[in-house]
Amino acid sequence: MRGWASTNSLERIGYVLLVGALPAAAFYISMVFDPRWVAVVVAAALAYGFMSPIVAARRLYFLAGASAHSALLAAVVAIPLAAWASPITEPAWATVIGLALMYVVGYMVHRGVDPDTATAVFVAATASASVIAIYYVLTRFPMRAELWAIIVGDPLLASWSDAWYALLVALTASLGVLLTYREQIYAGLDREFVALSGARLWLYDWLTFTFLGLTTVALIRVVGFVLEHVLLLLPAAIATRLARSSRGVLITSISISTAAALLGLYLAILLDQSPAGLIGAVLLVAYLLALSIRRS
Repeated sequence: MRGWASTNSLERIGYVLLVGALPAAAFYISMVFDPRWVAVVVAAALAYGFMSPIVAARRLYFLAGASAHSALLAAVVAIPLAAWASPITEPAWATVIGLALMYVVGYMVHRGVDPDTATAVFVAATASASVIAIYYVLTRFPMRAELWAIIVGDPLLASWSDAWYALLVALTASLGVLLTYREQIYAGLDREFVALSGARLWLYDWLTFTFLGLTTVALIRVVGFVLEHVLLLLPAAIATRLARSSRGVLITSISISTAAALLGLYLAILLDQSPAGLIGAVLLVAYLLALSIRRS
């Protein structure tokens, strides 16, 4: 019991240090470099840091990886649609298309299709459609640089409107997760019990698909198609090896994701490398360290 209390005390101290240190680090980096860069990477870190435990609790790893494919397709298709219907912006088109694609998967699962089977069909369809859409855009529109940013991601190209948009998405996803986190954990642990208890399970499923689609589509230009897989999966994988409660997993996931984003951005600017790539590398190193710490 004494060892358990000591461990809990160390966790609390660690959380206090992280909560105090991360805003200070963000403020320092924003003073040294462009605040827009800090805003977009912190927004992405918060959005994925909140969503990652939900993905882990609901066992939606395969779907989380597939959501990046729908985000890529939505972002590419939004380019010609915005050109043809100029009053509607590309982010708006991409959000609508991305959410519609995620709802298709959700409807298939709701109708009784195995989630892995539904996701596999979804990945095959969106991957094929993405190749066709990319080829069409490259041959009809002079948008090669923008497509590169969508696939690889570059927060250093973000404007202030992009930064405020990313922060709004992060705030929406964070509030949604905080208000339904306990129910989402219960649904992941025992879905049948939650359904029998009279809870509106369909609502929590809909919220999961909505926030998963929103965070991947809205932030794909910041982190890129490749890195979205890492940011959705690794924070919770690290947190579940370090924390001892569901609340601890959420706090640790947010902290690890934000710390990796700030450190990756700082190293990228110093080394003249891709911020998205170095953020992913920092998360990978953190996961390897979590493995060794857990063993010891």
